Parts: sequence; structure tokens; C-alpha cells
Amino acid sequence: MMQCWSSQQGYAPIAVDHVEGCWIHTSDGRKIFDLRSAHECINLGFNHPKVIAALKSQLDRVAYVTDDFATEPTGLLARKLAALTPGSPNKRVYFAQSGAAAVEAAIKGARLHQYNRMFHDRGLHQADAPSQYPYPYKIISRYKSWHGATSGAASVSGDPRRWFQEPLTVPGVVFAPEANAYRPPFGSGDSMVDENLRYLEYIIENEGGSNKVAAVLVEPVVGSNGIIPAPPRYLEGVRRLCDQWGLLMIVDETMTGMGRTGRLFAIEHSGVEPDILIMGKALGAYCPLTATVFSEKVSRSFDDHLFGHGQSYSGHALGCAGALAALEVLLEDGVLEAVDEKGSYLEERLQNLAAKHPCVGDVRGLGLFYTMELVADPQTRQPLRKSTEKYSPTVIAEVSRFLFEERNIYVPSDKFGVWVVPPLVVTHSEIDWITEAIDEALLRVDQQLGL
Repeated sequence: MMQCWSSQQGYAPIAVDHVEGCWIHTSDGRKIFDLRSAHECINLGFNHPKVIAALKSQLDRVAYVTDDFATEPTGLLARKLAALTPGSPNKRVYFAQSGAAAVEAAIKGARLHQYNRMFHDRGLHQADAPSQYPYPYKIISRYKSWHGATSGAASVSGDPRRWFQEPLTVPGVVFAPEANAYRPPFGSGDSMVDENLRYLEYIIENEGGSNKVAAVLVEPVVGSNGIIPAPPRYLEGVRRLCDQWGLLMIVDETMTGMGRTGRLFAIEHSGVEPDILIMGKALGAYCPLTATVFSEKVSRSFDDHLFGHGQSYSGHALGCAGALAALEVLLEDGVLEAVDEKGSYLEERLQNLAAKHPCVGDVRGLGLFYTMELVADPQTRQPLRKSTEKYSPTVIAEVSRFLFEERNIYVPSDKFGVWVVPPLVVTHSEIDWITEAIDEALLRVDQQLGL
């Protein structure tokens, strides 16, 4: 087996006997808390009985057919997602098996929609620049973003992992700065968002405007590169610029969907309606399932024109049955309603730790999606890990090692801070136990840095 994003020498995965709730029980008797929710995939924890029951029931009926046929869970899930996502329920849903594949569908869908608009609705299109290229094709993404490991998804990712693919990245991608209140690329305070949006519009205009740019792609909360919630007014500003220039707004909710931030989708915090919404990870509960949801405006452009994308396992019935059960648990069993309260409790505990430990530069997040950014100098905000040091040994990796080996808590070692992303079913007592362990780890960081 090849381990992801790692050299293979010394790969020694830990044998698992069984899992339940937030815990992994190993074959040698350890009980480990999964503080990253299995790469943010198990929002409901491991082995939720309602989801397991739905999967077992579906196995007895039909696990898989191609999309030339229809199964009940696939049709019901598509209808449910079309209704639950912001905007009109008259949407269409494309199912895939990974977030990267869903991003690929979004990119192709956006470009093909603009192609249809340019050629088939030419009388409705007002080009603002000479038609030097036949249709809008450029995707404006952002630095610090991560959208997946396939060619197209990696190419639109402003993450160090994109560099593995360079110089053979997919053309037609332009990067804008992220919107980070703690480390703003420019501006400060109230001006930070205005300056950021002004530069985004500058990029749009100088990349050819509506005649060359197809879409703007954003994570409502930047995930892998620091759990950075969009500042107030930022997403609304992106939506306004997309409308002004005739661009599509693509929102990637692969990490933040399915209740992670206290809303079913993080974009709901802003009230913005995207043209294309991507979701995955926790959607399929324990099966690989992702979705690209096309708004009515976008999906109608494919009523009479080809959607040039597809996968053999699209709309897998087993995964869709699990997703339907997971949505029922989230929306009807009180799990989603409890996220805000648990998140407030978690944030209070983390802020108390930040006040105690000088190595903590920032605590940020939404719902049960938090990070503690560690710094070498609290005055200058000198980071402990730069973008170029994602896979270099740092104090953050030492924190991960200590928590795993000494306190039986699993957190990633390659992030830019301490990842605090428990399953949504975490209890208050478990939060207390986790933060006590992090307290001990941060004390070691303070001592190591001489703070």
C-alpha cells in the first residue's frame, strides 16, 4: 500500500481492531481519540447505528448500478441536496467519489456553461474585451487553498502540494490572495476586506473580464492551510464581483459541509448563494461519495448541450443510502443544533489556553472546526512553519507526536497549527480531556522556544 503524501520507507500503519464514536481501538489494545475526524470524513463519529443500518439494508437491495439506471437512494439524495443547498431547489447534482473529482466536475461545468453562454446564447452575451479566445476559461482560485490531488483540482490549489505537479499544471488558473484576518496579505483592520476585494477585481479585469474568466473558486473556510474563516463581508463581496462581471461563483465545501461549522453548509453563515457548490468527505458517512451541485442557471445550460464529464461509479447507491441516513441524523436527531453550543465551549477552552501560552498566536474557526496557530514570536507573529516547510520537521510535528504517543490523541503533523476537529458527536467531557492534553503539549512548546 502507498501512503499518501509521504515517503514510503518506514511506513508502518497501525492495525485497527474496531472503532466506535470518536475512538479508534487498535489491535494491541490502545484507545485513540480521532481529533481530525478521519480526515474530516466522520462528522457523526464511527459506526453510527442508523447509518450502519441503512448501509446494511441497501446492500440487500442494490449496491451499485450505472447512471443509465436509477436507484431510490440516489434519486432521493439528489433531490434532497438540491433543496438543502442555498438558492432555488431546481438544481442538478453530479455525484463522484472524491472531493477532487467533484472539483473537476465543477471546473468543467463552469467552463462548459460559459462556452454554451458564449456560443449558443451569443445575443445575450456582452463581451468586455476582444474575442481573442473563443470562450471564458480561466478559473480564479486563491493561495492557501486546497481542492484535491487530481490534475485539475491540484492545479487550482494554492497549496504546496500543487508544486509536486509543476510545471505540468493545467493551464488557465490564476491565484488571488486568501482573506486572512490574522495574516492579511495587504490592508489591516476594517480596510483588509475592501483591499482584498479591490485586488480581486483588478485580477478579473486584467485577466480579460467576462470574456476570459469563467469562475471564482473559494473555500468559505480555508481548510488544510490553516482553518481560516472568511472575514465578514468578504464572501458577499466575491458574490457581488461575480455578478458584476458575469462569472460563476464556485464554493468548495468538501471539508465544511455536513454541519462541520454549525450550519449544514458554511456558506450559509454569509447568506450567499453560489452557482456551484462542492461537497464531500462526511457526505457519504462511511462510503466514498461527493457531490457537485449546479444551480438552476448553470444546470439549464446542459438541458440541450453535453455535460462532458463522468465516472463509472457516479451516484453509487450504497454511498447515497448512507448519506441519506447521515442527513437524517444531522437534521432530525439534534446533532446539527448542538454544534454551535459545543463549538462555543471548545472555543472558550482554546482561548483560555491561548491566554496561558505565548506560543499560541491565533485561535480561529467555526462550529467544531478549529485550529491554534503557533508562532515563534508572539510580537512579530513569526510562524513556526512557512508554506515552503509543509513537510519539514517542526515544533508542530512534535506536538502531534506527543499527543499521539503520550496522550492517545490523533492529530495531523503536516498542518500549520494544532488541528482541533473532533467528530460532531464529541462530548463536553471529551473536549475537557482533549484541551487538558493540548495544554500539556503547549507547555512543552513554550519551553522549547524559550517563551
